[in-house]
Amino acid sequence: MSLSLLLLTRPRAQSLRFARRCQSEWPPHRCLIAPLTEIVPLSFDPSSLHDADALVLTSPNAVPAVAGMAGQVPAWCVGPGTAAAARAAGFTVHVAGGDAAHLLADLKRAGGNKRLVHVHGRHLARDLVAELAPLGFDIRGVAVYEAREVAWPATVLHTIDATPHIVAPLFSPRAAEAFAARIGTCRAATLTIVAISTKCADRLPDALRARCIIAQSPDADAMSRAIGIALSQCGTANLEAGRRNH
Repeated sequence: MSLSLLLLTRPRAQSLRFARRCQSEWPPHRCLIAPLTEIVPLSFDPSSLHDADALVLTSPNAVPAVAGMAGQVPAWCVGPGTAAAARAAGFTVHVAGGDAAHLLADLKRAGGNKRLVHVHGRHLARDLVAELAPLGFDIRGVAVYEAREVAWPATVLHTIDATPHIVAPLFSPRAAEAFAARIGTCRAATLTIVAISTKCADRLPDALRARCIIAQSPDADAMSRAIGIALSQCGTANLEAGRRNH
């Protein structure tokens, strides 16, 4: 009986942290880290941050660029993962419910009397400035990193082709598009995809969308629970296949 393969495609550091969590929480499985992107710092004007009353953070990847401001301004964070990175850097944090919709709602409730800077990547899943500025908020955006696509070595596809049961978590709509382009629909039968949201799942072609589990909420805890379900289902399939072969 072969173990299921957990295919992690986020940048390497994030994938390694998540792999350790999954190894401790879920049934025995193999893990393949095959990043679709790498995090590349961008040059930006530090003076664009100096008059901020608070930072808005929607990814832990933004934290290193602003770590020097810890203790000077609070950080409004999209969810627990970003909040943990900001807190570790020394920020006082406000934690939203795990997605941009919750973060926007929290900011609207707090009111628009502060100067906000959304510190983000080059590619935006949701433009908070465009949504909040028309409501009277003093907010601007600063891109401090880029998630740049990287090629997979041939060994990754060879491993995927040789594995009968694969669980592939996807954490953003952009990741779903990149994953679909790499994996191709011909491999759909071996896959269980775990998507962080419906918006993420909807970026997949139909053959892959049909193989998709959607996390109950857009955060790491819900993703881990959904992955556990997917690995357990794969484990049952592996056991049944082993019985048929004896």
